[in-house]
Amino acid sequence: MDVSDIEASKEDYSKLNVAVSVMHECFEPIKDPHTGSDLVENVIFCRGSDLKRLNFQGFYTVLLERNDSLISVAAIRVFGEKLAEIPLIGTQSQYRRLGMCRILMNEIEKLMEFGVEKLILPAASSVLDTWVTSFGFSKMTESERLRFLDYTLLDFQDAVMCQKLLMEIPSTNSSQSTGP
Repeated sequence: MDVSDIEASKEDYSKLNVAVSVMHECFEPIKDPHTGSDLVENVIFCRGSDLKRLNFQGFYTVLLERNDSLISVAAIRVFGEKLAEIPLIGTQSQYRRLGMCRILMNEIEKLMEFGVEKLILPAASSVLDTWVTSFGFSKMTESERLRFLDYTLLDFQDAVMCQKLLMEIPSTNSSQSTGP
């Protein structure tokens, strides 16, 4: 590792720390009852664990910045072509209601639209209507949620799981008629 790599690592670490601060501004602290560790920090820094429920490797942190100022941040984990989860997304208070989350979500959707079928996120009841009416998500039914039991998704108490279809992936089981 040369000096420029070290400087880049320091800058990345610094930005991730600011991302954690933005998330703490947006969400009540979430501590693991057994370890006392901070869930937001674990997700943003992709901390691993042998315990599946505490393994946060595979998350990407997406930042929206302007003039080196962090505006909005999202944590994303992609599960192949089937789905991606966005369990945490937040905007600094001075930039809220200015369309910054919309800009970030548009960029995330552009990145995902050619390779991921569905976005999933847990919405707090206080912002559920915004996710549904402004961002095009829909509430997941219990049967829809059951389809994703094999995935370790982050879910929060009193949150409503929402989904947004980005693309249809053809089923390998579908029958094709060849016509006469």
